[in-house]
Amino acid sequence: MIALGVDGGASKTFAVTADETGRLRGFGRGGCGNYEGPGLEAAMAEVLKACSGALEGARVERAQAGCFGLAGADFPEDFEMLEAAVRKLAVADDVRIYNDTRIAFHAGSRRGYGAVVIMGSGMNAAAFAPDGRECRLPGEGYLFGDWGGAGSVGREVLHFVFRAHDGRGRPTALTPLALQHLMAADMGDLTRKLYRGEISSQAIAGLALLAFRAAADGDEVARVIVDRLADETASAALAMLRRLGMQHDECDVVLGGGIYKGAGPLLVDRARSLIFAGAPRVDVIVPDVEPVIGAAILALQQAGVTLDNPVRANLKQGNDELVAPQAVPSLDDRCESESAA
Repeated sequence: MIALGVDGGASKTFAVTADETGRLRGFGRGGCGNYEGPGLEAAMAEVLKACSGALEGARVERAQAGCFGLAGADFPEDFEMLEAAVRKLAVADDVRIYNDTRIAFHAGSRRGYGAVVIMGSGMNAAAFAPDGRECRLPGEGYLFGDWGGAGSVGREVLHFVFRAHDGRGRPTALTPLALQHLMAADMGDLTRKLYRGEISSQAIAGLALLAFRAAADGDEVARVIVDRLADETASAALAMLRRLGMQHDECDVVLGGGIYKGAGPLLVDRARSLIFAGAPRVDVIVPDVEPVIGAAILALQQAGVTLDNPVRANLKQGNDELVAPQAVPSLDDRCESESAA
């Protein structure tokens, strides 16, 4: 039996194949798997590329079960369209399409119910109840109530840097760090480059790492930004739990995405404390495997495999040996490359 797990995002698509013991048999990588960017046909071509690599590693033409966690799977019509498109790829017999919040959750959760908050370049959150109910934020940005992720942090860094420069705000160590990162000679040069559109959104998102570094070194302005991220994390997690009436339950809260990795303890420690204040019986988890492993877990469950400790240990080993070396290694690179969930 071979199960196929796929994580299709805006910058990259990962796919793995696993057998019933949880041993990873193959890995494949493609480009943008979110149809909202290049369009459905181009996105599916990248999904197929990743799946083909994973299936080739397993020496099979198709899997018995396939779980596809896809960015852009937001509304019922998206799921219908994407399921039809994935079935045409003929890479799995039993195809299931999920929003990528679901696979990120299962990459960290053992219980299988609770909430997930994802912060990559943007943010999203969702919750899943034991009885099958679920809820999710739109995950479409500031106009939809969202704040968080590297894009928001990068813009916040620039906001405070400019306020420090013109006297409206406190001096901050972020100023020289931002100038160096964005290759600007001084604030006047930075102003011109931003005004002329010469600095990419990816470069601005890369400022997130600097905020964590400065906060760890004691910069008060940077600490305000990190504290706000923690507050938003807790607010989103608790809101999702309350919507399903799970705030008093024993369940998992998973924090996924590049923002939570390698940023030091300030963010996660504050977020954990705030979450516990509103939901004291939860476990707060930062996954130690990539989201595509969550897709593999769901695919194995589709195929009737029990996710016991030996199976999970094999999945972790496969993640470390096959997937992690292909993943973006540093927080600033992750923040530049990860899409909003």
